[in-house]
Amino acid sequence: MAKTMISDNFTLILRISMASIWLYAGILGKLLNSGFLNPSSEQYVGFTIQYLAQGSIIRQFLYIVAMPHPVLVGTLVMIGEICFGFLTLIGLMTRLSSVIAFYTNLIYFLSASWTGAEEYGLNLLMMTINAYMIAYGSGNFSIDSLILRKFNIIDNKILWIVVGSVIYIAVIVYLTLV
Repeated sequence: MAKTMISDNFTLILRISMASIWLYAGILGKLLNSGFLNPSSEQYVGFTIQYLAQGSIIRQFLYIVAMPHPVLVGTLVMIGEICFGFLTLIGLMTRLSSVIAFYTNLIYFLSASWTGAEEYGLNLLMMTINAYMIAYGSGNFSIDSLILRKFNIIDNKILWIVVGSVIYIAVIVYLTLV
């Protein structure tokens, strides 16, 4: 009993920490940043993509997928970060959200890790926490745990990994074809 309570408290702390990072990045860093989607601003997402591509090991991927439509990619990133934050905070669809967030952090890690230790460390840490959430779920202090009492499908890790992977690949394919 005590071990479960410690685990649930730890998971809740991880969820709140992750949610605060995602919400800060999505709301303050993008949604409320008037320059983020504005091509005439120094804070324009297109300049960020261009800068990151310079030293990235996934340079070609960024040029093919992100550079042709930076406003669309920026909008998807902003919506994704806000959704990851909100869903993680309340513990709803945590495994699915964590799979998609893991891939998002992987792209950030591969594109920005060359810029310094803070990008390298933050994205690596977030991928590790995403992997924890995928493996162990959102704990008892979550909406997922309430739903789990009625439906067992939400606890199927493999299902959520497959669904999240398909969603992420579909978005990349869409961006490649647009």
